[in-house]
Amino acid sequence: MGSINVLPDILASQVAAGEVVERPASVIKELVENSIDAGARRIIVEFQRGGTRMMRVTDDGSGMDRSDALLCLERHATSKIRQSADLASIMTMGFRGEALPSIASVSRFELSTRRREDEAGTLISVTGGKVHDVQESGEAPGTRIEVSDLFFNVPARRKFLRGEQTEAANILQQVEILAVAHPEISFTCLRDGREVFRLAATEDLAVRLRDLHGEEFLGKLVPVTPLESQGIRVRGWIAKPGEGRSDRTLQMTFVNGRMIRSPVLSLPLREACDGVLAKGLHPPAVLFFDMDPTAVDCNVHPAKREVRFRDPAVIRVVALQAARSAWEKAAPKQEFTPGVGSDPLFPPISKPTWSFVSQKEFEVQEVASDRLEESPSALASPTSNFQLQTPPAVQFIGSLAGRYLLFEDQESLMMVEIRAARERILYERFLARLSLDELESQRLLMPEVLALSPADVAWVEAHAEVLLKAGLSAEPFGHGSLKVDAVPADAVDLPVMEIVIRLIDELRTHGDSSLLDQGTREALASSVSRLAAVGAKLPSGEEGALILLKDLLACSLPYSTPKGRPTMSQLSPGELSRRFSA
Repeated sequence: MGSINVLPDILASQVAAGEVVERPASVIKELVENSIDAGARRIIVEFQRGGTRMMRVTDDGSGMDRSDALLCLERHATSKIRQSADLASIMTMGFRGEALPSIASVSRFELSTRRREDEAGTLISVTGGKVHDVQESGEAPGTRIEVSDLFFNVPARRKFLRGEQTEAANILQQVEILAVAHPEISFTCLRDGREVFRLAATEDLAVRLRDLHGEEFLGKLVPVTPLESQGIRVRGWIAKPGEGRSDRTLQMTFVNGRMIRSPVLSLPLREACDGVLAKGLHPPAVLFFDMDPTAVDCNVHPAKREVRFRDPAVIRVVALQAARSAWEKAAPKQEFTPGVGSDPLFPPISKPTWSFVSQKEFEVQEVASDRLEESPSALASPTSNFQLQTPPAVQFIGSLAGRYLLFEDQESLMMVEIRAARERILYERFLARLSLDELESQRLLMPEVLALSPADVAWVEAHAEVLLKAGLSAEPFGHGSLKVDAVPADAVDLPVMEIVIRLIDELRTHGDSSLLDQGTREALASSVSRLAAVGAKLPSGEEGALILLKDLLACSLPYSTPKGRPTMSQLSPGELSRRFSA
């Protein structure tokens, strides 16, 4: 007898479930997409214990008769395609016919459905892929699917699930994405019996974005004037010039109504904001690309998250054009076009001024050159064992354009960029306190209540402990809002919303760990220091300038920001002589 066997149907479905059903959020995605394909105008999503105990999706769509209800639980049974040619023109959310049998094979599954023209509906109960009961039901027209005890029969898969709070946040994020993609459908979401949000149907995408993410988020976006080029239509919203986040959670791109994450779409958006947005940040966006279905292949990923474009170069050009046209209308061109005199981080002033002050000598700390090759993570405290030496007398000459401080000593002319210097100083202070678990929190005189998306609020709730280690004390406060009681002491002068967003972005980018590993600490310190340095102002007089220089030279790596931007530049007499020689 040979060694190759045909898998039993149930085992084959469980194997398929490994590709389609990654976590509870995957189940919700498949069920809601089926509801959308069924023409639903009202969808209710319910779940308990992060979806591991129960998930239920109820819609008012077309429903099914008994024969179709039984057939939909068979592998590769679908109403979306009939022949191979149909794969080239898919416009529905689902089409493979794998989702329902795969989900039913790893859960306790119940389907109740009824067509409007039928007097009675059908109720089917399935356990681990085996149908054990079929009867009539008196449900309202539409379909209700309940999934309980996910992965009860494949415990190895269940062990890979995250905590309840994290899985709940993933479900909410998935429902939010689908709700944004289809504002014409009303969505209600209940978590553990408590209503998280109720979204009325609307034809205005701005209303749906406001209802989900709040007025403040919507205020940071500008509409993209609908445009059509080379057979591709683009519409939606994109962040105003200068607005960005360190992850792409709020960068939603849809192709023919399907949420897609693809470099073909995200890279042009990043390219469009070169010179507008600091490197490492991504502009939030909600963009819809409508095109001929034959120009895109959505049958390249089991969960349909990825697609293949027939002509990616065309997509890039259109995405770039959409972003730039929106920004040109949002602000005068010179405010965000890169080039001389238009640095978005330091707007030009009309009359650069010099100020001259008297000479003052002081002692500064200088790091030995052999320390420059070490990683920033080598820093244990500002009290590190630096090799000290006494430099010659330093004289503060003045300032230039509100951006640079000029110094001279007996050997060189030194120019220090104010913002970059502050960023390096704050970074090392923040990192040192994080590394020693000595980060101080500053309680707010009055707690601030912030409007966030339900998914972000759930994520904060799931990671409250690690956020507290980072200096942020926050908790859910009603529907889609967060109450913040304390922030990192080094960031107390920053807008609370900016602090929260930065911390959430950095921690989410580095995974769901409850521990602040060194990489996460460095990312947090870099993000907060960069934000805190944005409003850097000209130090007051000679004393302020010299203090800034002293603090900078006391850093472990004083010559650049954490992202590698120079903090200072020196010109020796020899170089000056070469520049002015004939």
